[in-house]
Amino acid sequence: MTGKLAKFLALSGAEKWGFLSAVTLLPLFWLGLHIFGFTRFQAWLERAPLGEQQSLPVAGLSDIGTLVNRAAHCAPGPVTCLTRSLLLRWLLRRRGIASELRIGVQLVQGQLDAHAWVEYQGIPINDAQDVAQRFATFNEPLSPKSFSSP
Repeated sequence: MTGKLAKFLALSGAEKWGFLSAVTLLPLFWLGLHIFGFTRFQAWLERAPLGEQQSLPVAGLSDIGTLVNRAAHCAPGPVTCLTRSLLLRWLLRRRGIASELRIGVQLVQGQLDAHAWVEYQGIPINDAQDVAQRFATFNEPLSPKSFSSP
């Protein structure tokens, strides 16, 4: 049995469902981003009503982030950190959990590198805890209004 299959089989039923959902949704989110652009696609995702609020500890939220990140390795087609983060925010929103999309930049050998992650109450839940120290972030969480013309 391969390592990936063994890891999948070790998941609980709910985790398997979440993993398979993420594998299926990631290409659709990537496609939505590329067809509609960041501003319109994020605005559309934000129009979805908040689900009934569930009480999950930060560790539980991080588990969902890890599940989405692992699904990205199995999803067909390209998957970016922005795609993963938008999907994670949408999944959390469906659970009634408010989170923030963060985007940061850094210079790597003279090249501008951007990265996206999700935070819950200022804590990264789909990335390393020091991600905000490695990337210069915008002062406020990004909303679709951040990119509209004056």
